[in-house]
Amino acid sequence: MKFVKADLKESQEDFHDIYVKQLQNSIRHIKESREMEERFMILEEMLRDERAAGRREERQSILRSFLEDFGSIPPELEKKLFEESDATVLKNWLKIAATSKSIEEFIQKIQ
Repeated sequence: MKFVKADLKESQEDFHDIYVKQLQNSIRHIKESREMEERFMILEEMLRDERAAGRREERQSILRSFLEDFGSIPPELEKKLFEESDATVLKNWLKIAATSKSIEEFIQKIQ
């Protein structure tokens, strides 16, 4: 009964009872599992963000390569390419760049 009435700190003490010890171990295991699950979820989210950032950077790089074939990229366009983070927009810009005949045409089409 002492274990049932114990507060959080007291519930960690040794009650010299095998059943209570098993309960304490089970509770500890559940808490550790929850902490590990939370850490894993955070790690998964970080990996997802990193993959998305990598895809974005790759699209930006390919887009620059297309546009550099027309000559130097104006600084304001370079800034716009760098700041764009929407994957769908970058994908559409890649399609536009692939069919454009000049940087000016590309700029006009993305306005």
